[in-house]
Amino acid sequence: MKSIAPVLAAVLFALPAAAQDKVLNLYSSRHYQTDEALYEGFTKKTGIKVNRIEANEDALLERLKNEGARSPADVLVTVDAGRLWRAEQLRLFAPVRSKVLEERIPGELRHPDGLWFAFSVRARPIFYRKGAVDPAQLRDYEDLADPKWKGKSASARAPTCTTCRS
Repeated sequence: MKSIAPVLAAVLFALPAAAQDKVLNLYSSRHYQTDEALYEGFTKKTGIKVNRIEANEDALLERLKNEGARSPADVLVTVDAGRLWRAEQLRLFAPVRSKVLEERIPGELRHPDGLWFAFSVRARPIFYRKGAVDPAQLRDYEDLADPKWKGKSASARAPTCTTCRS
């Protein structure tokens, strides 16, 4: 997984409106201690307080939808790319143009119209039993959708699978 600190810091530092108010309203579904340290460092360096509203993704999207144009949210942080798509479909995002973000975040990790910028990605490794599967048949996650794998694959949310054999 890529480090979030430099790019999230770039996202936070690229928000001029927050600098005027001295408060950044951050709606977040993330719950990592590294984020807390990042927000504290941001406040210490800029004097801008991070007002964090935490909830699950669906609750945050519903809140943004209900708040509409009156929403105080400056930034939405979610851990689910599917929720980014839903928020885009609900027209909850305003485009952002930022030289800093465009320089630091590769094109494949940002919306072409500046609606969102990704600052981390999840690794989704595929494990298989040697001799039972030709690795060339499973190059990526999409290959698992092939009907030939129906009933022959498993998935786990944990980063390691203790029952898998190499």
